[in-house]
Order: sequence, then structure tokens, then C-alpha cells
Amino acid sequence: MKPKPRTTPITVYLADDHQIVLKGLASVIRLDKNLKLVGSTTDSRKIINDLITLKPRVLVLDIGMPDIPGVEIVRTIRQMRSLNTKIVIFTMQKSIGYVEQMLREGAQAYVVKDADTEHLIRAIKEVNLGQHYLSPPFTNAMLADYKKRLRSNPTEPDVLELLTRREREVLILTAQGLNNWEIAKKMGISIRTVEKHRFKMRKKAKLKNDADIAQFAMRRGLIP
Repeated sequence: MKPKPRTTPITVYLADDHQIVLKGLASVIRLDKNLKLVGSTTDSRKIINDLITLKPRVLVLDIGMPDIPGVEIVRTIRQMRSLNTKIVIFTMQKSIGYVEQMLREGAQAYVVKDADTEHLIRAIKEVNLGQHYLSPPFTNAMLADYKKRLRSNPTEPDVLELLTRREREVLILTAQGLNNWEIAKKMGISIRTVEKHRFKMRKKAKLKNDADIAQFAMRRGLIP
């Protein structure tokens, strides 16, 4: 009787802004012989470089990461043809709008943090097979109904695609409460350039003030 061929474990990379969450997730991953943890980080600025180096099959990502929001990380990964990493969103956010946004940007699964860990494991295995997965309380029917209502009554144009990368950065940093001087220092550009990006961003997105910018950013998942 021939021995069964060994199955190659699914390589997984974890990204969350809380170290204690990473440790808990790592323990769960290591308990499953079909999964292999290859890396983790609390620093959103490391994620892309680590993915390029480690080439994991699946990224488990908290969309509330500091510095670079999860939606921007997902968008960057999808634009890189050299990366074939599948994305599982792991978050406290329970709005169906977040689910639609992240799947539209290129994530394959959405798991809420208070769901049983079996849902995260199942999500990892499903996306590895090219499938999509939603943890409770979400269902495919709920998502389809939301998309239908969105199409029949569009309340907000999808202006993110109209913004340049720099304009999106200014939008996010403004939503985080930074002023022009702080944004200029963080981005390494002049205050005048920040003002130009801010003006163009507000005009394209039809946002009147910083409060509008913050609300827009939260609705679109750019900040927690």
C-alpha cells in the first residue's frame, strides 16, 4: 500500500496592529498541520516588502492598520502582478459596506474578529482554493442585496479612482487629524504642495471641510 503524498502547507502571513492578537493568531495557525506561518508584523510599512520576499499564499490583514490603511495595502497588492497572495480581511468592522468595499478592492475573504477561529481557518483554506468566504454575520445573499441597493440608489460616487496616490495620502492624513505642516513633514514635501493636493482632492471628492474628509475616509474604510 503506497503512502499518501504529503500535502504542501498553505503559507500564511499575519498583519495586525496589536501584538497580542498576532500571538493568538500564530498559535491558531500552528495548530493546523495544513498551514504554515511564514511571518507577521504590526507595521503596515513592512507588509509589501515582506510579501515580495516571503511570497505567502495568504495574507491575513487587519484593515485598521496605522500609517497605511488596509484598503491601500489591498489595492497595492492587486496592482502588483508579481504577487499572487490571496487576502483575508480580519477586522472588528461589521458594516456590510466595508465587506463590499474590501471585496471590490481585491480581498477574497472577510472575517470578523469575534467569530470562532474556525471561520478564519476556513477562510484561509477557501481563498487558497480560489474561493471567496464571508464569516457570520455576513452571507452572500446580504452582500448581493447590498450591491443591488447601491446600484439602484447610488449615494456616493466612487471618486477614489480619480485621486492620485499623493491625493489619497493627503486625504488619509487629513482624516487622521494632521495639519498641513504635519502632512508635509510626514510626506517629505512642501506645505504648498500639500495645499495643492488638498485642493484637488477636495474638489474631485466634493468635500467641503476636514469633517467631511474624515467622514468620507471612514465610510470608505481608509481609516478605522
